[in-house]
Amino acid sequence: RALVRGLLCAREGRLGRGGARDFWPLPLFAGLRWNRLRRSRPPFAPSAAAGAADTSNFDVLDDALSQ
Repeated sequence: RALVRGLLCAREGRLGRGGARDFWPLPLFAGLRWNRLRRSRPPFAPSAAAGAADTSNFDVLDDALSQ
């Protein structure tokens, strides 16, 4: 709730205006090691083995176009 409220408010008090440090005290991010974040391995690393147009990481719901 704190994250959503901090993002959906007036621009002057919005989270992120002070950088990533605005998010550090939020309960959602408790225990996150911010100083190691860039070096950590993601839980899922998608690959684009077939090039830039590779859509194999997306679910295909239908072969036809829908409105």
